[in-house]
Amino acid sequence: MEPLELVIVLLCVLLGLGRGADLAFATDAATGLCTAGAVWWRYLALGAVVLAAVLAGRSRSLPPEPLRSRRPAAGVLAFAGAVCMLAAGAAQFVFAAGTVSTFVRILLEVACAVWLSNLGRSWLRRDGWKTPTGGLPVAIAGSALFYWNVLMRFMENSSSWHRVQPTATVWQEMAALLFLAALARTLYLPQPENGRTLHAAALAAFCLCLCWELPRVLLLLAASLGSGAAAVLPELLSGLALCCIGGMGLACTGQGKTGND
Repeated sequence: MEPLELVIVLLCVLLGLGRGADLAFATDAATGLCTAGAVWWRYLALGAVVLAAVLAGRSRSLPPEPLRSRRPAAGVLAFAGAVCMLAAGAAQFVFAAGTVSTFVRILLEVACAVWLSNLGRSWLRRDGWKTPTGGLPVAIAGSALFYWNVLMRFMENSSSWHRVQPTATVWQEMAALLFLAALARTLYLPQPENGRTLHAAALAAFCLCLCWELPRVLLLLAASLGSGAAAVLPELLSGLALCCIGGMGLACTGQGKTGND
């Protein structure tokens, strides 16, 4: 990992720690409204770190060759994300309202789990890289979940700027979508510019899907230990899957060679 990337990782970790403190001490748990400080400082910190991550990612290309090799960390995270995604779909089926949008989301969560598990299997193979089963169509179907979630966020839950979490969720879903789409393009349709897009999307996904999401997941986990376990379980499992995707983003950046456009 390059020194610039290490700086970005440190900034992302600091952002996550700040987010955890903000949720614990300066955000109302029931409404999601900030109780101390201006809301714009939250967006400024998040936007600045994400922008730095994207610019750092665009500074060098991730070539496809190292991605087509044994990558245990990325493989384990991909499998963990697949398990969480399947569990989230099952929890949605059991606990969520039986609407058409919920049913579509469950189907897309299963498709995403298939894509992640295929990726994990390829990265963990000891006999050499094998192209993930299903090819590009499965990769596209597996990424479509996050596009659907963005649409549903705008259609079902109009967000207030003073509630940071619903607004930031749109950024997170878009980061996951861009990362998985860029990963699929790099693996199946390698072109010079794909490597820079993948690097930028991977660092953005690490920032938004892991560092920014993990504090909320820990709070949901604490809530699930109480009497409201069923109510938060689908959201908790989806958050864990998002964290795994963010971890994949960091795992994919650990490439030795620098590609050139």
